[in-house]
Amino acid sequence: MNKKDFIEFFISKHEDTITRILRIFIILSSISIVGVMIYKFGFNHSKENLEVLNGITRFFYIVFIINFLVRWILNGRERKFVKQNIFEFLLLLVIVYDGLINLIFGHPFLESFFLARNVVNYRSIYHFFIQFFLLVLVAVEFIKSVNSIYTLRLKPTTLFIFSFVFLILAGGGLLTLPGFNYTGKSLNFIDALFTSASAGCVTGLTVVNTATFFNIKGQLVILFLIQLGGIGILTFASFFASFIKKGLSVRQNIAMNELLDAENISGSYFLIKRILVMTFAIEALGAIGIYILWGDYPFASDGEKIYASIFHSISAFCNAGFSTLEFNFETPLATELYMLHIFIGVIIFFGGLGFPAIRDIFSPLKLRERLREPWKQWKLSTKVALYTSLVLLALGTVAFYYLHVRHLEHIKSPLGKFAASFFQSVNTRTSGYNSINLGELSDTTMLISIFLMFIGASSASTGGGIKTSTFVVMLVAIIGTIKGKTNFSLDRRGIAIDLIYKAFAVVVFSGLFVLTIITLLSLTDPTFSVIKIAYEAVSAFATVGLSTGITAQFSDWGKLILTFSMFVGRVGVITLAYSLSARETDKDFKYAKTHIMIG
Repeated sequence: MNKKDFIEFFISKHEDTITRILRIFIILSSISIVGVMIYKFGFNHSKENLEVLNGITRFFYIVFIINFLVRWILNGRERKFVKQNIFEFLLLLVIVYDGLINLIFGHPFLESFFLARNVVNYRSIYHFFIQFFLLVLVAVEFIKSVNSIYTLRLKPTTLFIFSFVFLILAGGGLLTLPGFNYTGKSLNFIDALFTSASAGCVTGLTVVNTATFFNIKGQLVILFLIQLGGIGILTFASFFASFIKKGLSVRQNIAMNELLDAENISGSYFLIKRILVMTFAIEALGAIGIYILWGDYPFASDGEKIYASIFHSISAFCNAGFSTLEFNFETPLATELYMLHIFIGVIIFFGGLGFPAIRDIFSPLKLRERLREPWKQWKLSTKVALYTSLVLLALGTVAFYYLHVRHLEHIKSPLGKFAASFFQSVNTRTSGYNSINLGELSDTTMLISIFLMFIGASSASTGGGIKTSTFVVMLVAIIGTIKGKTNFSLDRRGIAIDLIYKAFAVVVFSGLFVLTIITLLSLTDPTFSVIKIAYEAVSAFATVGLSTGITAQFSDWGKLILTFSMFVGRVGVITLAYSLSARETDKDFKYAKTHIMIG
């Protein structure tokens, strides 16, 4: 047996063992990389320490390159293996090319690229890109393992809840580190957890000022939490797992079908793809529009202007309400950018409309179908989402104008008064931006705001609340009951009785939950008026993020209660109930009916 045959025989005999050892080694390396990155970015270091950490980074790149080559050899050096792992291959190719350029010319390719364009502090940017590539490689390894998560004997709703628990705890842990804020000191864990929950649950309530407390690294962590929380970490992971592994497994399809309410199991992947494409497309267009509408706002640099545009576009579409402006849109000069307020309000509106409705209205395929067949209408769920949202937006705008905005002396122009009323109405439904002082709202205006916040956005959107569809179904059932009907319909379509039960269950559970939160907050923080506590409680539960300015003044217990409220509001009371309860099947027998007096 020659040497080549012996090597091939050895590989074929021990392939499983080698693969298993390599997998364990890569998992341990990935964990080590995450630890090194957290240590590097989470703390302040001397120049010498940074050089050591950068050396460790380069070592781990060699580990990933060796891992890829060994797997390629084990697969018989086939081109098919490269095609199946093309994303990972291209990432490693960039790094290998960068290293070769460094050996030949003495400057890495990426560093030379920034240097040639006179980029200030190019070394820091270069190291950021190198570490970003490494984190992407770690993410690829994590995503490859996503399918194993679905093999756990857990309900899809339970997985969904655990994904948010993980996101909030991970974000809270990062935000406590001193390297993520300007003070250089660790943030109180409860405040960090609150901020992480607010970002991950796309709420917008804050206990520290995002613009002045968190540095660029801290703000990027918040932005990452907003993006993952807005769409859902499982949606992201499942999509990229299907991208890397060329399709979802059966378990993943079933789980995502239940979470996304897809029309069929095979449609889950395409639905996830559409959601992500729509999200990134709207956010990109939003960022361009915001960049233009900033006008002459005094940013320190064009880079800061671009960053602010991207941050506010993502935050607006995900209905998060976080801002890089010190006083939100109440910040001097920003408060007068009326066209910007209206434009951001439109982005927020689309974010709260829901992905199915956006697709039904604006999908090129749907538009072409309606041009060919004009009698084809939108789906009933789309009509409910759009028309209800428009009616509530209009009512909110009129209410804010007549009850508050028209009395504000610092807003003089009709456009300014309309923009302020419109902006506050759309934010009350879903997001947490404000261009007026909410601490000056009357009790009547706050009650109307609470009502709008409680209803919230539409189903399958980035917003919270009981949802517009729940409100409409409940309203139809109430009106039908008053009229003595036993069959309920909407737009010539019958409404199943189980949907009515579910709608009332959502409203009742949500109402009881909010009432419990208000009661607990009244006990932990009795110095605040009940109306202001109710405003904060509903804002947290409906993941709205509006505040009269008292959020940071709550006690630690109060903050923890609001954190839990944001979490429950994001995952949904019914989802939480389903995951915690044992589902019962209908029994073969029925009890004799009885009469109970109602009303």
